[in-house]
Amino acid sequence: MIRSVTVFLLLLCFLQELFPFTQTGKKTFNAQRLSEGQVVIDGVPDDPAWQQMDWEKGFVQHEPYEGKAPSQETGFKILYDDDNIYVAIMAFDSSPDSIVERMTRKDDIEGDQVAIQLDSYFDHRTAFTFIVSAAGVKQDGIWADDGGNQDFTWDPIWYVKTSRNGEGWAAEMRIPLSQLRFDKEEQQVWGLQVG
Repeated sequence: MIRSVTVFLLLLCFLQELFPFTQTGKKTFNAQRLSEGQVVIDGVPDDPAWQQMDWEKGFVQHEPYEGKAPSQETGFKILYDDDNIYVAIMAFDSSPDSIVERMTRKDDIEGDQVAIQLDSYFDHRTAFTFIVSAAGVKQDGIWADDGGNQDFTWDPIWYVKTSRNGEGWAAEMRIPLSQLRFDKEEQQVWGLQVG
């Protein structure tokens, strides 16, 4: 059982390429623990557990203007219990009708996307990657050697739903801890990248 999780954040707003392990700024985020059954993965982060948290923001661009403020805001929230990590990501969009939703095959996604990478050993070299498009298409993989080696043949079991609303679109994820590798200590420090 993990009693607390602290993650160091590298926040990026991306346009074309996901997470090339660029270091534009570091922050600290403490994931919150929740009891079983408080989050329903339906793409709408309106469960009481989510309502108790503010959206974590402060992203910066990677492309085309490295380090600049994003043209559209993104926010995220992270919860965990004994068995899962729960992630809510809100991609705010001032023109929701311009969101690109393309239904494609798994691991070959197109259109608007959000993602999270978990460096569960905090070695700054390896990360488990979970990406979803606005259409709900999943992509997952393991990045090693500071992003130099990307393996998208890794197919973990995880759950995600997306939805559109008047502010943009949202994704809710449930990632079973059984799909990740990490030290079994009570207190965890992980690396995290969200985009």
